[in-house]
Amino acid sequence: MKRQHHKLVTRHKSRRKIIGAMMLALSLNPAPAFSTLMPEGFFDRLPRIGTGQVSLTSDYLSQDSNGIVIARGQVDISYLGYFATADKLIFNQNTKDMRLIGNVVIRDPDGTEYSADEVELTDNFKLAILQSMVMITPDGAKITSVRTDHDQDKTTLLEKGTYAPCGTCVDEKGRKIGWRVRTNSILYDKENEHIDLDQPILEVLGVPVAWFPWLRLPDPSNPRANGIRMPSYFYSEEIGLKLEFPYFYAAGKDTDFIIVPTITTNQGPLFNTTMVHRFSDWGQISITATGIYQLNKAVFAGTVGDKDWRGAVQASAEMRPAENWTAGISYSIFTDPAFLGNYNLPVRKTPINEVYAQYLDSYIYSDIRIQDFVVLGNVTSVQQNMQADAIPNARYEQVIELDDDNGRISISGNLLGLTRLSDTTTSANGVPYVEGYAGNKIHGTIEAGWSKQFETASGLVFTPYLAMRADAAYYDGASILKPTASTLFNFTPIAAIDISYPLMAVDNGSTHLIEPIAQLVYRSSDVTNLGINNDNAQSFVFDDSKLFSLNRFSGTDRQETGLRANVGARYQANFADGSNLSLLLGQSFQLTGVNSLNVSDSAQAGTSSGLGNVSSDIVVGVRASPFEGANFGAKANIDPTDASIKRSAIAASYAKDGWNFSTDYSYIAADPLLGSIIDQHSIGSSVRVPIDDYWYAQAGAGWNIITNSMIDHYATIGYDDGYFSLTGHYSASGDALNPVNQTYKVTFNLSGPGGKTYGF
Repeated sequence: MKRQHHKLVTRHKSRRKIIGAMMLALSLNPAPAFSTLMPEGFFDRLPRIGTGQVSLTSDYLSQDSNGIVIARGQVDISYLGYFATADKLIFNQNTKDMRLIGNVVIRDPDGTEYSADEVELTDNFKLAILQSMVMITPDGAKITSVRTDHDQDKTTLLEKGTYAPCGTCVDEKGRKIGWRVRTNSILYDKENEHIDLDQPILEVLGVPVAWFPWLRLPDPSNPRANGIRMPSYFYSEEIGLKLEFPYFYAAGKDTDFIIVPTITTNQGPLFNTTMVHRFSDWGQISITATGIYQLNKAVFAGTVGDKDWRGAVQASAEMRPAENWTAGISYSIFTDPAFLGNYNLPVRKTPINEVYAQYLDSYIYSDIRIQDFVVLGNVTSVQQNMQADAIPNARYEQVIELDDDNGRISISGNLLGLTRLSDTTTSANGVPYVEGYAGNKIHGTIEAGWSKQFETASGLVFTPYLAMRADAAYYDGASILKPTASTLFNFTPIAAIDISYPLMAVDNGSTHLIEPIAQLVYRSSDVTNLGINNDNAQSFVFDDSKLFSLNRFSGTDRQETGLRANVGARYQANFADGSNLSLLLGQSFQLTGVNSLNVSDSAQAGTSSGLGNVSSDIVVGVRASPFEGANFGAKANIDPTDASIKRSAIAASYAKDGWNFSTDYSYIAADPLLGSIIDQHSIGSSVRVPIDDYWYAQAGAGWNIITNSMIDHYATIGYDDGYFSLTGHYSASGDALNPVNQTYKVTFNLSGPGGKTYGF
């Protein structure tokens, strides 16, 4: 029988095309975050109204006097990238009603495939009924329903519906994986922007684990739809089980409220509300208020949380007043600094009260802030007073590329003002450390420099750098430890040059690079404590990564001085078999002037750094990947006088086919000047072992070799099939038989289309 080809011309421009009306956006949203786990657009996959033609082919085609068109046999229909097949098509040219009967399969332009026993379209194709519908998305998710009633303008109802992101949720070995949700019905109300689920059941690995008698969720196509959001829970011994049931309410076009009714089994109800207001397209403000009357405050006896009423207000705002500009404020007040942590409440922004303005473009970065640093936890007011307020904390950086390849000018500036109510001190085996002095201090610095890279015909590369640094600082002497007011003005000319001679060799697919490097850095000043008090340059470790740094201090309160030479060599190799090796070896020398690394300050920065002598420690760093999955790294500081190792670290790891092993070792020689009176040797290891295709176990521990005692340890067992993961984790410090600070944690994640994951 010869197949017939026909064209059906739709003449009514205000309705959808025949096949378009069959491309239904049907959705069953899985628990717990049903409304957001679905692929975007499931309720709105219909093509827009157009004037194109529908192409129809079938084995038989007939039309009676009443305008009834019947196509039978293998019915194929195509329209604007949509394709459908069925055993039979009945189309009423007068009412525009249509039925597709028998083995109906529809595929949309995105690759989503729908199948049904029967599809009925009425009311100019706005209404549709699908019997025994199955939808398969391009990413493999599967939706089914016994009957689907769809009104493109109002509601979609799925009876006996199921949704599974893992399709059949059975792997190639016949094992059940992932999760799915099944319900008596799902009603999507487009007009009122919500989804009602009747008796939804969450199944994990084929086993029902959660059931709700009824659940209303917001419309996934409208993130601001009023409705319940994701419930959550938390447990601790002090507050018991905490259950949260967030409700989202859009109070206006630009204003949202998130009201979170919260119950704690040990402390009673908790008040928690957030308001967010948006200012058109240039910023927004948010305020969160939380509070509770504790029914059992005795569990917090001896801490700052031992009180009847506890609460906090957190506010933040961010604005974009002009192009490249961002400004904002973040401020929190609370009855006690432990409240947010005790009740597992999120900290909006950061635990820093601040006002800031920031500018950023391709060449300029500037940031100015007024900051009040807050310590959260069981912290007394005395401890809180040891934290400084930064008034202001400002940074500026600019790069100017000169014309005609004449190099680059870089400008940087910092201004830091500190106010601290109490001295912050500590000690280690009799060695005092002052982390901050009470009083008021301000330190400003600006540095401007020019650099340009030159390369000779022979391959020699040298890069000069010329700069000037200016510093001004003042401290009012309010501390009893340093009761003298001080003022400092200093100008530091800086000159440096880097010289290298990279040599490359290629041999049978392997590449080798050998690069001798020499660097001279001169700072014409003998003032090392530019900030008077050292507040921002307290950390210092000399290793291979800092061998060629112009200034190794971490902040502006200290600087290197005099003339220093840094010399070394770098070797890098990429071998034909995919392995690689890199090595850096070098040393630094103080040639003239004051050696700032031999000048101690109250924070002991630079003390015994390995740079205090004329000849520094020899530093070496090695990194290698000898074969796929294996990585190795090591670094060491070697005393040039007796070749003893002062500091070293070694780490190695291997990962393949779910197996993972890593180990590391560190050594720091005793240094009485820093308060370290014994050598420090420690080793740590971890191993991950695949138990099955989806199960794994992992464990690790740290060991103090000197004291022959355990530092910490942990163990994890987990399951992960790509759609569902479950992890049990235990960690503690101290000996395994007498552990302290123990933590137990169980987490599970449901993964939906696109890899989106929800953790619990």
